[in-house]
Amino acid sequence: MPAGDLVARNGEMWRECVSPSPRRESLLLAAVCPHITYPAPEGHRDSSTPRRAVCQDCRVSIESADYDSDAAFDDIPLVPFQGESEEDAAPPADGFSASVSGTDWTVETLVNQMRKGRIDLDPSFQRRNAWLANRKSKLIESIILGFPIPQIVLAEKPGQRGQYFVLDGKQRLLALRQYFAVADDARDGEFDALRLSGLEVLSELNGTSVVDLEGQRPESFSALENSTIRTVVLSSWNSEALLLSLFLRLNTGSVALSPQELRQALIPGRFMQWIDHTSGSSPSIQKLLGISHPDRRMVDAELLLRHIAFSKSPLRYRGNLKGFLDDTSRTFTKSWPQIEPSLQDEYGEFAEGLEVGQYLFGSRFCRKWTGPDQSGNSGKWERALNRAVFDFQAYSLSLPEVRMAIAEKAEVVIGAYQSRCESDDSFIRSISATTKTADAFITRHRVWRSVVEEATGVSYELPGSLRRD
Repeated sequence: MPAGDLVARNGEMWRECVSPSPRRESLLLAAVCPHITYPAPEGHRDSSTPRRAVCQDCRVSIESADYDSDAAFDDIPLVPFQGESEEDAAPPADGFSASVSGTDWTVETLVNQMRKGRIDLDPSFQRRNAWLANRKSKLIESIILGFPIPQIVLAEKPGQRGQYFVLDGKQRLLALRQYFAVADDARDGEFDALRLSGLEVLSELNGTSVVDLEGQRPESFSALENSTIRTVVLSSWNSEALLLSLFLRLNTGSVALSPQELRQALIPGRFMQWIDHTSGSSPSIQKLLGISHPDRRMVDAELLLRHIAFSKSPLRYRGNLKGFLDDTSRTFTKSWPQIEPSLQDEYGEFAEGLEVGQYLFGSRFCRKWTGPDQSGNSGKWERALNRAVFDFQAYSLSLPEVRMAIAEKAEVVIGAYQSRCESDDSFIRSISATTKTADAFITRHRVWRSVVEEATGVSYELPGSLRRD
């Protein structure tokens, strides 16, 4: 049965459609809510977009707005369980504790809090923006229409009452911040102003800025500013591990970010800014990850921090990856003026090593080889980037003498590596299963070093944080 255009009436979504009943009236389909699954008859379910309202008379359906995915961004294939995880979030001896409060903040309040810097939304985050303009616009449209919006979760900064960083909802807050950015407010100067686009329900608002909306559609502007969004605030929390655990549980959608974003909020300073900027603008890292922009999940920042930490940290790695990266970040933040030249030099060698590695090994670089199986299937290189393999290959190639030696014997080195991937059980475990223990890190670095030494005659020291005298 044919259907007409979507229209908004009294804060609810309708679609004009032709009913088989004699009255041929417009049928209410229901307001779209991202938290409710509406029943759909067989033949109308869509596993990729399960949230939809269905007109039971004519079977016309409206899909709900999905704020948790964006097909415009491809995920970087990574071997799972090799980064920070909830197992790193060990609670303190007396357990987790925090004060949790919930309130309904208006959009106007949220925007004012961001303008005053009370909600930490660093302008540099725009470089890792995961939402396109039309998706941000649809969020604004949904708020004007009165549709429910997923909650925002904030954590109060320790010792800074009324100052918050974001645990969940950063993309939504960034969309609001950019839409309300105006030219005559100096506080908005670093944010890219948003004009609405791609709207289907309130299509007459396409092309409008917030200034246009206020002047030409005051009723819509008032609806936007006065709409409320549920905001949950954690304060008096006793452990960063609690925040990591909550962060990982909240960020489970397809735009989930790396814990590196949480680290940047907890350990602000020049070192974290350097990691963010350098990784996000690194051609060699982007080439490795197959992207052309800063990664929205901050995988680029995670890889650079891993290399810098294991190569230059004065601390010993004891098996807790989060603790090691956090403590190293704090150490370098405190000593930034003194350590910066050394880290800049290290990045230069690291970037050169990545370029050489990708040139020599191609798609085999930072990948695991799986040998022939018992069924007779031939071996293959895994497609996903293996961060455990990245650790030792990137480190060895960051050393100029080793880099030159490997370049002369690249195929011999890669052949010996394939052999170890097939026959050395402890090495296989160190890059496949238990990859984050200190023994696993040491094992894989030592095996790769022996591969390089046997093929080239050149040896080298393990990273300082992994040396055991």
